Amino acid sequence: MKIWKLKKGHDARLRSRHPWVFSNELLDSPKSVKPGEPVEIQDMRGQFLARGYGNPHSLIAFRALSFTTQDEAPMSPQSLGHKLFRAWKLRSDLGFNLSFRVCFSEADDMPGIICDRYVFTKNNKVYQVFSYQLLTSGMDVTFKASGFEIFEKLANLAVQQGISSIPWSETLLLQRNDVNIRKLEGLLVEPPIITRTVDDIDLTDISIEVQNVLDPSDKVFFMVNLIEGQKTGFFLDQTQNMRLLIDCLAKKKHVLKNRRIKIVDLCCYMGQWSVQIVHNLKKWGIECEVHLVDVSEMALKKASENLTPYGVEVKIYKMDVLEGLDSFPSNEFDVVISDPPAFVKNKKDMHPGLHAYFKLNAQAFRMARQDGVVISCTCSGVVTIEDFKESLRKAVLRSGKSAKCILSGGQGWDHPTLMSFPEGFYLKMVMHQMN
Repeated sequence: MKIWKLKKGHDARLRSRHPWVFSNELLDSPKSVKPGEPVEIQDMRGQFLARGYGNPHSLIAFRALSFTTQDEAPMSPQSLGHKLFRAWKLRSDLGFNLSFRVCFSEADDMPGIICDRYVFTKNNKVYQVFSYQLLTSGMDVTFKASGFEIFEKLANLAVQQGISSIPWSETLLLQRNDVNIRKLEGLLVEPPIITRTVDDIDLTDISIEVQNVLDPSDKVFFMVNLIEGQKTGFFLDQTQNMRLLIDCLAKKKHVLKNRRIKIVDLCCYMGQWSVQIVHNLKKWGIECEVHLVDVSEMALKKASENLTPYGVEVKIYKMDVLEGLDSFPSNEFDVVISDPPAFVKNKKDMHPGLHAYFKLNAQAFRMARQDGVVISCTCSGVVTIEDFKESLRKAVLRSGKSAKCILSGGQGWDHPTLMSFPEGFYLKMVMHQMN
């Protein structure tokens, strides 16, 4: 294993268990190492700090997989397979047993891989899909070289340890390397590839099973397109925020039962928020209607399809939420969901991005009823909660209304974070009650 040493005074971040080392912190040039090659990091005196992998072509030259000398081969398929299982076991202990995030990169000591599990039933047989993204050279090299080995070990170990009942024979693999972040590592952006198929299943049209956020013993179904859908094919990170909203609505059941509830879902994607809300409202015997807004025709089609089983009135609007919302009436909706894509992808986008959040949420507050609830979200990692709340303060003022902040939230429990890695805290949600 190659050894890199850090410059004097540049070891504090790594000692605090932050997993990144930048190229300008290295004592010598990293160009002797191939992208993704195993590397051990030492301080100037030769004291061990971490093991992981290097990339001489990336600003982030080293990513740590282990901070202990006992892990001699952290890049081996066996080590990575066991780490994936430990990550799955954590989610299982937290109550996740259907579709959820199995691995969240740095938070699970595996920087560079995102892996979601989707469960579905076809012809009375239950299957699972591991949809994964290889975002860095280390994960790209190792997982591609190992073939099915790592995921096969994961599926078999999960069955052996009793946290899954789905065998490897009913497991599909979907590689989603169609993300531009790979370019920062000198990697190609690749089209989605089904690297392991079973029974000729079409992943563009399956009904995945997700737990009801309010009652995890209950199932909610989503028709999805895992090939053309964003990220790994679907979004699973809002479960905790959905639960907070629906729990709030549960406390107002006695008021909500007196009228037909109107919901507007801005940037609805495949209807994650709307379906979870309607599923629970219908269980309570509350009538509702849903207005879906998105720029993607595919997303609107899937969202509408996912609401069809509930028999509610659904209205569809294909539009850019930053341009077309003036046509919506004021004081109309009981629940307004504002969950857009990231308007701020890097720091140079901060000013126009925060203005976009302000503009969208000013419309959200305007559209809400006097006693309505407004959910405002940002998935921009570089936007702090303080910056986001400031944009919401301005949005309330612009709407000409009054609102009280009830609570704030973040990503779901299957998207854990590390205090030593603040970059992992990307999702922020703020809930307002209109006065």
